[in-house]
Amino acid sequence: MPIYKYTAIDQNGSKIRDTTSAPDEAAAANRLKSRGYTVLDISEGTGADMGGEKTPGDILTALSRVRTKDTILFFRMFSSLIESNVTISEAMEILHEQTENRKFKSILRDVKLKIENGIPLSDALAAHPTVFPETVTNMIRAGELGGILDTVLVRISDYLESKAALKGKMILSMIYPSVVVVVATGVIIFLVAFVIPKFSSLLGGRKLPPNTQFLLDVADFLTTSAIAIIITVAGFIAAVITLMVIPETRFYIDRYKIHIPVMGPVFRYGVIVQFAKTFSALLESGITLVEALEAVSGTISNLAVKKLIAEMNQRVLSGDTLSSALTGERFFTPMVGAMVKIGEHSGLLDKAMVTVGELHEKILEDKIARMSAMIEPALIVVLGGLVGYVAWGLIAGMLAMYTG
Repeated sequence: MPIYKYTAIDQNGSKIRDTTSAPDEAAAANRLKSRGYTVLDISEGTGADMGGEKTPGDILTALSRVRTKDTILFFRMFSSLIESNVTISEAMEILHEQTENRKFKSILRDVKLKIENGIPLSDALAAHPTVFPETVTNMIRAGELGGILDTVLVRISDYLESKAALKGKMILSMIYPSVVVVVATGVIIFLVAFVIPKFSSLLGGRKLPPNTQFLLDVADFLTTSAIAIIITVAGFIAAVITLMVIPETRFYIDRYKIHIPVMGPVFRYGVIVQFAKTFSALLESGITLVEALEAVSGTISNLAVKKLIAEMNQRVLSGDTLSSALTGERFFTPMVGAMVKIGEHSGLLDKAMVTVGELHEKILEDKIARMSAMIEPALIVVLGGLVGYVAWGLIAGMLAMYTG
């Protein structure tokens, strides 16, 4: 179906420029008039309008990103419009107009055109997996088939908000320790590389205390080997990034990082909460157990757990119950297996997984609090001790000037 670009005045008196699809130009104009638009200009789209030649604005739009809060707000408003008996096409038109993010606006325009051309909403959204992941599109597809799209859209909003909140908690737990390390390291480097060398000319020829002499030697090494140190650090960082990118090494890192003291339990329970909340949202939307396991596997970034879920899915396909597939797995807590078994017997597995997510989220919050309570004092003591050692070396050197 041809795409027409147009300039029109909307009901609020604002001038808008956009595109729409229609069998011909007259049909496109009638469609715009039915929306209350006053059409100023309309013509068939060129290659640039239909995805051909890119303008500088198109490039900037492509480089921008859609934030999570934009997606959450979209689904909240979308569900409200659908509950108000607004058609999907009309709802998409309204949301497209009010969206300020240029990239998201472009995506919603594409989704709107696909819907107008008869493509299901789930398939139209699936064309943009970076914004609408497979989990979301699977839930919408199930909602379309079951006739509960409005309910599913609300669940998607809740799921995305819960996922964003969990991610925020994990990030916040690492902000303070990271800031302390960066600031203290910067202070130490400044003292050793810039302040202490100023004393070397004053203290030359004198017998210095061991700690002061050690600091002078370190400062001399840093200044004379700065390039080599930078290259070494850059090489180490590149090696770590490479190891994280290679699936084989990433698998073993993901497998054993949950055993790291203090931080390991946070990684573990974070994945369990993500699994439970995603799994429950999929089951509540009417997706089958096997399809839900396949979809939730795609949302897990831990490769070791991803493989574990795939193995569980194979056992379910072979006729085992999910609780049997969980038996003997050390990653998931005994509580997960027990709640799954209860859910299978009661026929309320989705509700059981909601409970699993809520209970483990409380445990996760406790683990994060304990981690912060243990890491923060340790960082303060260690880094404070290093700064104190440097200050002590400076003071000892100054005293040597008067006693030497």
